[in-house]
Amino acid sequence: MLKTLSFTLQNGKTLSSGMQLLANSARSKGERQLYSKIYDDLKEGTAFSQALKRHSLGSTDVIQFISMAEKGVSFKTALEKILHYIEVKEGFERESNDKITLPVIYFTIAAIVVIVVKFILVPYQVARSLEYDEKIIALIKTHLDLAQIFTDMLFFGLLLFAGYFAVLLIAIFSHSYRLQSTAKQIALLLPLTSTIILRFEKFVLFSMLGEMLLSGISFKKVMQTGIETTTVGRFKKAMEESLYKIKHEGKFIVDNALYDEIERGLLLGVGSSTQVGSIMLEISSRARTDALILSTKFFRIITVLAVLLMAFAVFIEFYTVVLTQVLIQKGLIDATRGVAF
Repeated sequence: MLKTLSFTLQNGKTLSSGMQLLANSARSKGERQLYSKIYDDLKEGTAFSQALKRHSLGSTDVIQFISMAEKGVSFKTALEKILHYIEVKEGFERESNDKITLPVIYFTIAAIVVIVVKFILVPYQVARSLEYDEKIIALIKTHLDLAQIFTDMLFFGLLLFAGYFAVLLIAIFSHSYRLQSTAKQIALLLPLTSTIILRFEKFVLFSMLGEMLLSGISFKKVMQTGIETTTVGRFKKAMEESLYKIKHEGKFIVDNALYDEIERGLLLGVGSSTQVGSIMLEISSRARTDALILSTKFFRIITVLAVLLMAFAVFIEFYTVVLTQVLIQKGLIDATRGVAF
């Protein structure tokens, strides 16, 4: 949608005419209705960002960016920066997708085995054992009780590691602001994921701030947008302090909670908003690289754990099905020998 609107503005047409074009060319009925509603809002004088927010179209950071762009010097230029910002975010997601696939497959297989063993195989074996002699029932019961314990252990491990994995995925890739914010707060309390979330949040935040500054939006408005967008408490507090210093003391404060030593060195002595924007994009790029490296390590660890859980699940299935039948056969053979004797 934004690409079409950017192309429309570049060709000298208005935003509302771009929305009308989208509504007329939409392939699905749902898209047509949505674009038509936004078009009607624009005709009535509603701001584009407000129309998007009203119809729940777009993530919070993008809507905030558009809202600031509407107050900037050139909305057309800002829209191009917004598109670049979105493409950078999507690029991170694409690079992470390959590392996510295997753990998801292994966790799914392990979950299926847990469900099948716990709710189908063990009850079935218990029901079958009632057909045999009391000695065989006693023999199988101990065996199946242990199988149930193994299954509970696997279920707990699956819940723990898959939950750990899911929290990070939601914190990074969810499009729901509330759900993503909640997942981030949980991830920030956990080892490994806390560092990844800080790097990822820094990558996204500074990418947005840098693109906004380069599009001509004032530094104060940019910092205010960052405060309203970020869900990481330490970043929000650092930007609030920085904004306060700028408003009341006219000084740009390089906060330790927001910048490392190299980044502080880059920002010291910077004169214009454009220069600050360029450096913020460099900071974002560094944070993106760090986030990718750390998340790759995390996904490797999770993949190994998922493989181990799946192997344990296969063992439990063998233990429950095959070894139970072996015990039954052994019990029947021993009973037959006793009768013959």
